[in-house]
Amino acid sequence: MKRLATSTTIIAFIFTLISCKCTEKASVDVLTANTWELSMLNGKTADTADFGRGMPTATFTSENKINGKAGCNGYGGEYQIGKDSSFKVERVIATKMYCVDAQGESSFLRALSDANRIKTQKGKVTLLNGDKEVMVLIPSTK
Repeated sequence: MKRLATSTTIIAFIFTLISCKCTEKASVDVLTANTWELSMLNGKTADTADFGRGMPTATFTSENKINGKAGCNGYGGEYQIGKDSSFKVERVIATKMYCVDAQGESSFLRALSDANRIKTQKGKVTLLNGDKEVMVLIPSTK
């Protein structure tokens, strides 16, 4: 009986290690598989009227680069994901075109910089600051 308990514990431990590795890898695979479009920003459904030339987008590369449209202006930078789902975007640069009705653009870029955790699921990326959702991205239809 003791041998069975030990064997079961070892098998459970091995499956836990395997599943952790798969989840970590899947996060990056999900993130880089699509161009993402803003769905929610700071707890509110994103409205195209707040962004000068369309809904903001984000494309993540396997080389830890991020780029997209912030609504009116283009942007680019670098991102990092930790094994503990920590997340950081840095070195962001953006064009500076004048855009009418683009007040949401600065909120989008600020939320991107404020995010310090990430959750990825097939069809959804959630960026958080602590436990607070700051942004939800869904696959772009364009």
